[in-house]
Amino acid sequence: MVKFSLKQYKRFLTKNERNKIYLKQNSAMGRSIADKKWKTKEILSKAGVGVPSLINRFKDAKSVDEFAWEKLEGNFVIKPASGYGGEGIIVVRKRGKWAGEWKKVNEEIVNIADLKLHCKEILEGRYSLYGMRDSVLLEERIKIHPKFLCLTKFGTPDVRVIVYNNVPVMAMLRIPTEMSKGKSNLQQGAIGLGLDLATGITTFGVMGKSDLIEKIYDYKKKKMIKVNGIKVPEWESILETAVECQRQIPSLGFMGTDILLDKDKGPMVLEVNARPGLSIQICNKAGLGLRLRRVEGIKVRTVSHGVKLAKYLFAESFFEKVEAKDKKKSMIIEPLEMIKIRIGKGKKNVVEVRSKVDTGAFRSSIDESFVKELGLLVEKNILYYRHYRSSLGKHNDRPVIGLTFWLKGRRIVTAVNVANRSKLRTKFLLGRKDLKGFLVKATVD
Repeated sequence: MVKFSLKQYKRFLTKNERNKIYLKQNSAMGRSIADKKWKTKEILSKAGVGVPSLINRFKDAKSVDEFAWEKLEGNFVIKPASGYGGEGIIVVRKRGKWAGEWKKVNEEIVNIADLKLHCKEILEGRYSLYGMRDSVLLEERIKIHPKFLCLTKFGTPDVRVIVYNNVPVMAMLRIPTEMSKGKSNLQQGAIGLGLDLATGITTFGVMGKSDLIEKIYDYKKKKMIKVNGIKVPEWESILETAVECQRQIPSLGFMGTDILLDKDKGPMVLEVNARPGLSIQICNKAGLGLRLRRVEGIKVRTVSHGVKLAKYLFAESFFEKVEAKDKKKSMIIEPLEMIKIRIGKGKKNVVEVRSKVDTGAFRSSIDESFVKELGLLVEKNILYYRHYRSSLGKHNDRPVIGLTFWLKGRRIVTAVNVANRSKLRTKFLLGRKDLKGFLVKATVD
């Protein structure tokens, strides 16, 4: 079992909190769309969002019996239209040795009779969410992206993204295993790797729902490798696809989106979930509760704005995750430090500024006149406005911008308050949110 401190547990979203607060953001219509996978597919497909092609949908036993099963080559999936938890899904990889036989991703042999029986069990409601009669979806199996071929031989990895208020708040890479029978469901024994929202790089790993792991097997290198440092391809597109799903189904205010990465077609939405599980917090070693509260009430203008918010608000501190790189650089900083702020693309588009370290402040802040001079206080760079009251009782809205800067050679992607620091000696203040992993040298009077 994974052990966490009391402080970490307090940040975790509990099942009761999820059910009583955040699931109420999902209307009956939204839940109905999510529960009916064919309906989800129809809505997203019309909006131009990538989804696996539907080969057929069976509504009764007669249509199952009359279908020309023998014409199916391979690479197809059978699933209940209203299933849950990965139950009732058969993933077929290729044809078997004899006519009318196929091999599943776990090498198990199934024949036409097996498939027909399974479809009829789905129709009777064996795997449906409420035990009601269901329909069967027969759809194409996504071609696994070459990047993931070394991570599993038992299915296709996918990315689960939790989206709230049109902002991705947490994500994980789910890797099928032999135990999970080729399915990407943590409850059935799949591997979950936490993902940094800024870069799409893995951080921590969990086997099943709660067993923390540090290494996984690489089938290409034929050895165990660390779970951190694996880069998910097309990360920006994956996050944009997740946000677009919520924009197309606005009645799902709190949702999980499962996205497969096809080697030819890019991100493809497998399904949306109106009741996403909470194990994603364990493989990220982070709580959903705090993240959900941070994006609540923010007006998200576009899909790209939602993605930008996620990157600047929830970027991981990688010098804490990849220890080998840590040891090569000093972690001690002075109370006053020079930082380099990125003002454009390219290595030369940076400006140096003296900053003050203030561990009493949570978020870093930058002088308003200075940030205007740099050309960074523009609408496209403003993440949102934070309301605050001054010591004189005046109410103001302070812009929060996305900023990238370097401290002691370490790249930090963060959200920074814009404030009037004209009467102060430094134009930049370093808050403790951006100081994780650093030691501040004490001053001696």
